[in-house]
Amino acid sequence: MDATRNEDPTAPRAAIDSRVSLSILTTPGQANPFGTLHGGVMLRMADECGAVSALRHVGKGQVTTAAMDSMTFLCPVYVGERVEIVAEVTHVGRTSIETRIEIYAEALHHPGRRKVASGYALYVALDDEGRRPHEVPRLLSETEADRLRDEAAAARQAVRLARREEAKRHEAEFL
Repeated sequence: MDATRNEDPTAPRAAIDSRVSLSILTTPGQANPFGTLHGGVMLRMADECGAVSALRHVGKGQVTTAAMDSMTFLCPVYVGERVEIVAEVTHVGRTSIETRIEIYAEALHHPGRRKVASGYALYVALDDEGRRPHEVPRLLSETEADRLRDEAAAARQAVRLARREEAKRHEAEFL
């Protein structure tokens, strides 16, 4: 019998249980005229991988992107390289899920991956119809490393909330 079917859907979950990865080979259609991958292509893949990680943590319904934070590009990715995106949940709120996303690239003729980007994304858990937010399981926090992760995530969330309020204040300026 599958033990996961009897699992409590509201029980706290470990971050490692949400870790997922996505890999692709880059093609000329994803690149700019200089032969490097468009940042937007990497952002789309990062968002997809982050969303799967968030959904794995939630375990039901849907998720929607609420914010992409601080995606920092460290070096270019070239056409023909393998790109791997890795995401893991780093914080949860009542209905929100933050994921850390790291992007790696590897030239096929020279094996050895290098980190090319890193950032965070925030998702909101929705019901099966994608209409209403619903509560998510807490993130398990047992070690000193978990405590430090939680403190850093709380600081990022405070910055996100301040940016959201700032965006709302300036909404009418662009209408």
